[in-house]
Amino acid sequence: LRSTKTALIMDEVDGMAGGDRGGISELIEVIKHTRIPIICICNDRYSQKLKTLANYCVDLPFQRPNKLQLRKYLNQIVASQRLDVDSDAVDALIEANNNDLRSSINQLQLWGMS
Repeated sequence: LRSTKTALIMDEVDGMAGGDRGGISELIEVIKHTRIPIICICNDRYSQKLKTLANYCVDLPFQRPNKLQLRKYLNQIVASQRLDVDSDAVDALIEANNNDLRSSINQLQLWGMS
């Protein structure tokens, strides 16, 4: 038999309300009582709201890729997906999405569908 692993990804936890039902305090309770790994993603690791949550997490900092790295990643996607997108369009995409890799990939996906 093939077993599958499950994890829960919580994006933008720094945008969650602190005391609201279903907010940070509820997330902490879930973390305390679950066996499923929970991946919490935030934009501002040092937000006051996350101070308590940080006691229940392992901190793995990431840096945004620079424009050269973004261009390389996106051009690899363009080539592997055989998209009709030139280098100037990739550069414009990077600028329009403020160097955000995820937004740029989503935009490439939309271009590929049209």
